[in-house]
Amino acid sequence: MITVLAVLCLMAAILVVWAAWIEPRRIVIKRHEMPLDHLEQPMTAVIVGDIQPNRFHWPPERLAELFGRLSEAEAPDLVLWLGDYYNAHTDKTKLLLDAAPRLRRQVDRHLLSMREIADAMAFLRGRLASVAVLGNHDWAWSGTETARELARVDITVLMDDILSLEDPETGAAVQILGYEDLSSGRMPAFAALHARLAPHVATLSLSHSPDAFPDSQGGAPLMISGHTHGGQVRLPFLGPILLPITHQRFDRGWFVDGARHLFVTSGMGTSLPPLRFLVPPEVVILRLVPARKKENEHG
Repeated sequence: MITVLAVLCLMAAILVVWAAWIEPRRIVIKRHEMPLDHLEQPMTAVIVGDIQPNRFHWPPERLAELFGRLSEAEAPDLVLWLGDYYNAHTDKTKLLLDAAPRLRRQVDRHLLSMREIADAMAFLRGRLASVAVLGNHDWAWSGTETARELARVDITVLMDDILSLEDPETGAAVQILGYEDLSSGRMPAFAALHARLAPHVATLSLSHSPDAFPDSQGGAPLMISGHTHGGQVRLPFLGPILLPITHQRFDRGWFVDGARHLFVTSGMGTSLPPLRFLVPPEVVILRLVPARKKENEHG
């Protein structure tokens, strides 16, 4: 009996160490390819969601080293940031931490400042643009200050806005639509934004929360989102313990609705508790390629 108990305790300790220290410090590079209507030349986009770093897992120098290495190795045309940069306390975590002042002091002491985070993000540069939307943790702290820090390092923040780009080398055009964040209670102006899109131009959209996808019909054929952390902790056979979204099926990966596609990244960081299990931090390299024309469209 003692032996069985000892083995169980050892297994529990190993799982805690893995979830609290080893897995949150890993990084997985995932590669996907997606055809995009009206795209004239292939483009490479690096997608990063939900950094939410702490000094245990992602101190500033480690973030900067990772982003600098990615920038050099991938030479991306676009860098797409999906929100939740600063690891601010939301209403739920505030209730927990307000009841435990000592714990709150320890947690706050190990969070990075938004300036440190932005300085690290500056090491990852898109040849055409680095583009961001804001998330609920950014707004829980200060969306205005977050946007200001990102602008300081030449990252364009879209809040219900559209960025139109043209490749100076090839003349290929792309427009990026960035929605306000539903998870912050900020309702995107879907119809008004979609009316501003230029026709016959390759288009993709960014939304921190994938909950925007069902209401984004008439917008871009491709939406890229984060927010879910892939569940952050997933149990074998049971799946994620908690998903902070209304549409629970949009946990991670690819989803299709007719001609529209949604990709949800599991992101990099952690919210409380600072654990990851069976959902390692990820950065996504998305190769956008011209969509094949239908046979009857050929001249």
